[in-house]
Amino acid sequence: MEWLNDFKEKYSKRRIRNLDRKEEYSRDFVDIESAKRIGIIINMNAISPDDLSLLKNYIDALKKRKKKLLIIEINFNKKSESEFPSEPDTVFINPSKLNWLDYPTPSVESQIRKFDLDILMDFDFSTRMTSKIICSFAKAKTRTGVHREGFESCYELMINHGEEQHMKAIIKEFDYFLNMIDNGNKVKV
Repeated sequence: MEWLNDFKEKYSKRRIRNLDRKEEYSRDFVDIESAKRIGIIINMNAISPDDLSLLKNYIDALKKRKKKLLIIEINFNKKSESEFPSEPDTVFINPSKLNWLDYPTPSVESQIRKFDLDILMDFDFSTRMTSKIICSFAKAKTRTGVHREGFESCYELMINHGEEQHMKAIIKEFDYFLNMIDNGNKVKV
């Protein structure tokens, strides 16, 4: 099975590079304070209940700052249900909405492309390709995520994610660097 995962990763890297060349969206560095529309990608299978609680608190803090949010929730369990059913702008992705490469189906892709985002934060730290391909085609000016070799074209801002880092540290780093874009004179969450 290792050879299949290697094939998926190599194919995905090539496809992502081609997507970036084929369809150009306005890319820019947008600070978190001036951002009006923020997208958040969450892989429910790669986070703990405590991490989910931290993310929900961060989402609430962004709402208090009058940010409009798009939550892209990924769950690889067949009978899963959304953790954010009351959110107005949520895209829920489960295995029925993925192809064999873990790419979203065209209907889900077009649903995500409808949103013009200022910032897209990828909180999926797994090796699955779903969030990386979403970052490639999403209409977002600033895409931020955890560094993974070969996927640099998916993001404008990447941070290093050590094994010892936790969700709280990742949220702080995303927020810190997204505030630094505008000389760091912004109020922190």
